[in-house]
Amino acid sequence: MAATKAEQENSEPLGPPPTEEPQSLDTPVLAPRVGPMEVMRIPDFRWMAFASVFMVFGFEARAAVQSWLSYELTGSQAWVGAVNGAPAIAVIALSLVGGLAADRFPKRDILLVVRGAIVAMSFLTAYLISADLMTVWLLLGLALAQGSVVAFGMPANQSFVVELVGRDKLMSATSMMQSSGTMGLIIGPAIAGVMIGAWGADSVYFLVGGLGVVGLPMLFMVKNRTVHRSDKSKSAWEDMKDGLNFVKSDPMIRVLMSLNLLSLFAGFIMPLVPVYAEDVFDVGGEGFGMMMAAFGIGGALGTIVLFVSGDKFDKGLLLIGTGVLFGLCMVIFAFSRDYYLSLFLLGLMGVTGLAYVVTISVLVQSHTPNEMRGRVMSLFGISMQLFSLGFLFGGVIAQVTSNEIALLIGGVGSGVPPLLAYATSAELRRVS
Repeated sequence: MAATKAEQENSEPLGPPPTEEPQSLDTPVLAPRVGPMEVMRIPDFRWMAFASVFMVFGFEARAAVQSWLSYELTGSQAWVGAVNGAPAIAVIALSLVGGLAADRFPKRDILLVVRGAIVAMSFLTAYLISADLMTVWLLLGLALAQGSVVAFGMPANQSFVVELVGRDKLMSATSMMQSSGTMGLIIGPAIAGVMIGAWGADSVYFLVGGLGVVGLPMLFMVKNRTVHRSDKSKSAWEDMKDGLNFVKSDPMIRVLMSLNLLSLFAGFIMPLVPVYAEDVFDVGGEGFGMMMAAFGIGGALGTIVLFVSGDKFDKGLLLIGTGVLFGLCMVIFAFSRDYYLSLFLLGLMGVTGLAYVVTISVLVQSHTPNEMRGRVMSLFGISMQLFSLGFLFGGVIAQVTSNEIALLIGGVGSGVPPLLAYATSAELRRVS
């Protein structure tokens, strides 16, 4: 379907067009199924995927060492949850502004600035640790600063993929991005655990900064700098209100956003992984790295299956099934005292958790108009940050009650609501 005159006037190409033109975002998704590797033939997407490998590797390694460092500094589950949950507070506060920026400025440029700032903070953190100046309060402040920056990068990153590849390739492209990212989730924590034991936490942060430096030129190779605006005369506040009203008025988006709130309960597991590694299984930093890597391996397997299969699965059933299984695995993990069983459970949680995230992200993007996507994905990003906020609540509940009770609450909260949503939402049952 050809673009309308209004759409042509409101699309401002601020740079050269992509080398390969993806299918128009205005075209209904009725095209024949595409092969999973089709997306890698699009140069802009290929460079973005390569850059994401380095950035997500660094992100996961930093998350692992941050959990370990906060527990070593305090010996408190609550502090582990606070330090890892702090970025979510900043993201929730600023994501709507970040989504507005994604709809008004080139997304590639936003990502370059955001990732450059994260690299600088990684080197600063490494210096503070190596100079023996790090305290838990400084670590908390750096976590908040990181979240403030991520609030601008997340909606730009999430809404950029569909513009690079088109809707017909979105499931494969999103799965590919998650697959490349989960390579970091597999390797990052495992290497972080080895490096913590061999050279200390500062070495991990130096590595994270260096990997970011490698990834930045790859992102710069992305040429697409197109901006979509529906009405350039509207104020920033009116644009944000339009995004909120769209989410409230669209039944499908409303259900998906509600389901994504369950990421709060899914996050209960993460602050307790170092606690189980140290106090329950007594496997130290290397064992902790292996536990985090098991989650990453599962995530990679889940996203690779989705990448290869494309649109073959019923997305509604896939969304519900993975949510229920994730919650069940968390409950079993809570009472496990066998290290290898727990590794298997973490792997299965990685499979189901990442498949859930990919599926719900694809559904939200494919049901959102072009000019609204940045703002809608910023709201989606806010709900996703509840996963990190779950670190805080999970850690506090474990501190006040017990590890087992915290994980039991997280498992039930993750697994039961998807069943209720599927039973009560006709829109969700119609998704295929």
